Amino acid sequence: MNSQPLSLVILWHMHQPFYEDLVTGEYILPWVRLHAVKDYYDMAAILDKFPEVRLNFNLVPSLFVQIEDYVSKREKISDKFLNLTLKDPSDLNLDERVFILQNFFMADWDNMIKPYRRYHDLLLKRGRFVSSSELVKVARRFSAAELMDLQVWFNLTWFGFIYKNEDPVVVELLKKGKNFTAEDKKAVIDKQFEIMGKVIPKYRSLAERGQIELTTTPFYHPILPLLCDTNAAREAMPYAQ
Repeated sequence: MNSQPLSLVILWHMHQPFYEDLVTGEYILPWVRLHAVKDYYDMAAILDKFPEVRLNFNLVPSLFVQIEDYVSKREKISDKFLNLTLKDPSDLNLDERVFILQNFFMADWDNMIKPYRRYHDLLLKRGRFVSSSELVKVARRFSAAELMDLQVWFNLTWFGFIYKNEDPVVVELLKKGKNFTAEDKKAVIDKQFEIMGKVIPKYRSLAERGQIELTTTPFYHPILPLLCDTNAAREAMPYAQ
């Protein structure tokens, strides 16, 4: 038996597909923004505390192009989830209320919703598993104040552990927990863009000082089964568009 130690390389894969609708210019899903805030920044920034640790990252171009787009367009970016976050809850029409109730609980329930009493209470009021027709009825029962709290919580819960534990604004909002204001909501979104602006410079600085090594992949990170048949996505996601 060979007693030589095994050389093991762990390669952290950072990937998001292209979510921008190239016809309308609107980002139809929020995952570039939210994962940049929760994961992509923290995974790199934590290395400042552990200078002897070396990591390897695979960075997909489609992800970083979208991060750059968010940061450069800041006030002009069109992101459906962001647009409905920023809208005054009193001005939301019924379809928009339904959309928020259907989509603003898209987070790991056990780790990102249940630990926060107000957010969990809002989930229970909506119902854990509700049909589209039921959501229309439920949406009429949500007050503007409850929708405001939901708008804030959906974005607040996506901060990573560094900002949740060390940033005074985020820490204070987590303590507040409910009865959020438009100013609170703006503070959350401002922090999101602050973090997104730090992501690429952080990876660059870590690479320049030799603490990380980087690889990349084809621009859109093509997935072979989808190249063969784009309808294959509906095997796992029947209602995908």
